[in-house]
Amino acid sequence: MHFPGDSTWQVSCRSGNTFALYTRDALGISTPIADSIPRLTPPVPRMRDAYVPETFGAAWDRWWTQSYDHGGGGRPPVGLPQQMRAAYAQWSPNQASPTRSGARDDARAGFQVVLEEIVDQLTGELGHPPVFDVQLVQIPVEGQFWRRVDKRTALVSDELQASRNVLAPLESVLRELSQ
Repeated sequence: MHFPGDSTWQVSCRSGNTFALYTRDALGISTPIADSIPRLTPPVPRMRDAYVPETFGAAWDRWWTQSYDHGGGGRPPVGLPQQMRAAYAQWSPNQASPTRSGARDDARAGFQVVLEEIVDQLTGELGHPPVFDVQLVQIPVEGQFWRRVDKRTALVSDELQASRNVLAPLESVLRELSQ
């Protein structure tokens, strides 16, 4: 999704690396970084018969960080079980289904309303349109999750982005960037 403002602001939304998160959930990867992100939804079945090298957790952390730092999934860690891609393909929800498409459209419309409210409020306070460029990385995880990963980028759960509760964290970022 892309929410072009006028010439002074824009918000871009892209999907996060659900394959990396699927791998984490399926293999039970537990590191401080992996544990700080909620589990995927729908839930991922645990893959108990896969061999995972001891170094895989730290490698997963690097893979995950690269996935949002560089706008893509990057190369999976060495030792990724062969059956992982096939299992992911079976688990992965059909994004083109009418239910998913409808939910995406509703979320986009609601988010647009919240975004316009914030821009209008900032315009009134500043006396001119705010200036910012923000990228949101959407991840289908449990609950209403938000994590700012750098000055202009935040991870946001689908559930939070579809909720009016996104107003507070989004406003905080936009207010800081518009100073």
